[in-house]
Amino acid sequence: MLAAVHPGEVTVERKQPGVVVVSLTGEHDLNTAPTLRERLDEALEQGDPMVLNLSEAEFIDSSIIGAVLDAQRRAEEAGLGFATALEDGAPPVQRVLQVTGLDASLPVRGSEREAIERVSSGPEGPDG
Repeated sequence: MLAAVHPGEVTVERKQPGVVVVSLTGEHDLNTAPTLRERLDEALEQGDPMVLNLSEAEFIDSSIIGAVLDAQRRAEEAGLGFATALEDGAPPVQRVLQVTGLDASLPVRGSEREAIERVSSGPEGPDG
């Protein structure tokens, strides 16, 4: 029997004034990448710091990584804060971040709250 596939969902919300939170739930791949890019573009156009919450994601592939890296680059170019939250996320997502080295180059925080606090204090480089 095949495991149940949980199609990916992308949500955007303001959890506090001045910070946009983009959250991924379920599985994300080439099929959901265009939606993610649209949501990230919309968030960047608002001109506020952004948190990408991967805590509820079950799987991400290279197309999602590309969208995330592009959003991070664009946020940095615009002088906006950008951080990623991964709180007790799915081991496959954590593993992808480790294997690709993104856990070191993306500002990954252990909770959405920590990520929001970080981006609220200003733009962050990969080491901060």
